[in-house]
Amino acid sequence: MDEMKLKALKKAMEKYGEALVIEIVKGLKNADKVATGALARSVDYELIEALDTIAVNILSLDYMDVVDGGRRKGAKAPPIGPIIKWMKVKKIKGRDKRGRFIKDKSAAFLIARAIGKNGIKPTFVIKKSINKLKSLQTKLLTDAAVEDMTKMIQGVFLNKNS
Repeated sequence: MDEMKLKALKKAMEKYGEALVIEIVKGLKNADKVATGALARSVDYELIEALDTIAVNILSLDYMDVVDGGRRKGAKAPPIGPIIKWMKVKKIKGRDKRGRFIKDKSAAFLIARAIGKNGIKPTFVIKKSINKLKSLQTKLLTDAAVEDMTKMIQGVFLNKNS
């Protein structure tokens, strides 16, 4: 891609990527999906440039897929390691039917089994964030297109007059 041609577009996509990251983090907090904060801190973006296009790619920890898209009912139970960490952060202690505390490993196993059986409801935080920023995206891209096209047209006239 010609760097000079789409300079404003690249700058616009960077602004959009930054705004999208902020909106996704806000969405995670609003959906109460921040335990340790690791997922929210991991959200970032990168620009992917190919031919004459620039796209924003969202980066995050692997489990963003599950937080965003949920987990289907009847799927294999998730590993208990991350569940134990989550329980510690949330200060969750398991209890048996009599109300006595059980070991974290046993409680995590039960939670994992329930997740496998019942699934996890999706948050759609990424889709909601993209939809929320549609007007910003349109404005940024329109302004960038006008700026880039103006520079290209000026470049054509400067080259013809030389």
